[in-house]
Amino acid sequence: MMKQPKAKYLALAAALAGLVLAACTDPVAEQARIDAIDHKNCTDLGFEPNTEAYGNCRLKMKEIRAKEEARRSPNVGFGVGIGISKGF
Repeated sequence: MMKQPKAKYLALAAALAGLVLAACTDPVAEQARIDAIDHKNCTDLGFEPNTEAYGNCRLKMKEIRAKEEARRSPNVGFGVGIGISKGF
């Protein structure tokens, strides 16, 4: 059974709407949300705020997020290179 073209357009419209909504998020609110999650995770693990161990926990949370983001984002690069070689 073939998909109807109307369903294809609805799926495309839904995907575009999601992208638009994602672009409209407030970066300050998003950072506050992430900070609250990291704070809760670290205190739930038993780290006391304003200690070196708590600071290390917060840094580890940031590192984990950065690795996850790098994993989700394609690493594509473009460039021009010139090579010089001795003809072996």
